[in-house]
Amino acid sequence: MVKKYILGIALGSLTLPVFAQNTLDGQAKIVPEEEVNRQSLFIEAERERLLQHFEKAVEKYKAFLYDNGDNAAAWYGLARTYAELKDPTNAIDAVKKATQKDPGNEWYAIYLADLYEKIGQAKDAVAVYEDLVKKQPQTPAFLERLAYLSVLSGDPKGGLKALDQLEKMTGVTEETADKKHVIYLGMGNIKKSAAELEKLADTYPYRLEYRHRLAELYESVGDKDEAKKVYEDILRRDPDDSVAKIAVLEKSGSDLAYLNSLKPYFKDPNVSLDGKIKELLPYFDKLNKGLEPTAVEALLQLGALLEQTHPDEAKVWSVSGDLFYYTDQMPEALDRYRRCIKLNPTVYSVWDNSLAILLEQKNYPELRRTAEQAMDAFPNQASAYYYYGVAATELGDPDDAIRQLGQATLMAGGNIALRLNILDQIGLAFLRKKDFEGARGHYEKQLANGTDKHPGILEHYGDALYQLGERNLAMEYWQKANAILPSTSLEQKISTGKL
Repeated sequence: MVKKYILGIALGSLTLPVFAQNTLDGQAKIVPEEEVNRQSLFIEAERERLLQHFEKAVEKYKAFLYDNGDNAAAWYGLARTYAELKDPTNAIDAVKKATQKDPGNEWYAIYLADLYEKIGQAKDAVAVYEDLVKKQPQTPAFLERLAYLSVLSGDPKGGLKALDQLEKMTGVTEETADKKHVIYLGMGNIKKSAAELEKLADTYPYRLEYRHRLAELYESVGDKDEAKKVYEDILRRDPDDSVAKIAVLEKSGSDLAYLNSLKPYFKDPNVSLDGKIKELLPYFDKLNKGLEPTAVEALLQLGALLEQTHPDEAKVWSVSGDLFYYTDQMPEALDRYRRCIKLNPTVYSVWDNSLAILLEQKNYPELRRTAEQAMDAFPNQASAYYYYGVAATELGDPDDAIRQLGQATLMAGGNIALRLNILDQIGLAFLRKKDFEGARGHYEKQLANGTDKHPGILEHYGDALYQLGERNLAMEYWQKANAILPSTSLEQKISTGKL
């Protein structure tokens, strides 16, 4: 009897409307089943998105929005889901609807601008932030983003306008003035670029780095007089400023006299290393053009002083190595490059110079080892693979050379000279393995592609022809190569008619 009574209650309940009970302000409230189901569908969509089940999330958001098209949060969730699916077009359409349904929600607008920026539509992102600034003109973050996006969209004047508006609100700040300085510099307006640095220097009078940057700006555009005035101003504020002391030294005398005047500063470990190096940099160009031997010796002495006073700085050994490199003292340069790489292995130019020296020395075992290390550290540097290929060929491993040189051709890009050297070296590897037909085919393919002005390719194509018994044709290509770049080995081939 009891069982029948309970069953009757259960069956009867099926005919009643289903309600959910909630509490609000401490009192029970009845929520209709339809509303519960509606909310559940939205919650399920959010759940699928958070679980990274993005395809399922899209389906549930769409199902929810079919009957709830005015729900901005759902459109926003759908937009984020499309973004995760790498579908920016639908993501933008969805978040636009979110901004239309809830125009007062700044986060929807910010997300829309972010999506525009990611797909390269910076101008559309600018329009979003212009609207945000109109609605909330006292929000610095919006002005900062507007400035950035304006410059990104190719409108530096718009960026400056936003930064000026920001500066009126916040006063002169390091970040704003520095951004304006960079924008003016990019526009080529040196006067206004310098004015921003002057503004910073005057706002923060004890931060001498701004005056240093101002002086460096004048130096970079060749205005030595203005640079000197700034350095003199620095010395009035700080008589011990070592960089300024060096900068105001009289440079009107001979190179030797000036370089000798630098020695006391180079001996002092408290003088800025960057300031010292800055004084040496102009002399590398002079070394290329020719410098008096006494001045060259003075330069090397300054390099030695750098080594003594800053022995743990990688850039010291790089600069010192370059001094020996540009004065054709390759063993000394290589020793210093090795020291630099040991301290800091992340500068490829040091590796590249080291590899060039090892090739010149014909030190193929070390060239191969060093090139392999460079390939590991810089897997996209074609010249490392080239040097490896040369070494492998000379060490009797042409197949390995061909593999690595093939990789190098893919990386050389627009470096035509390097690319041609790589292609020539591939042919040499075929010759080394005595695959003369392979070498011939390789060189003929390259010559058909317009490489007939590269003396190495012409000469070594001639070598392949000679090995295949085509002596007259070989002589023709040797002569073509010699006309472009005469060499003793070519002249010997031509005069004897033999390899």
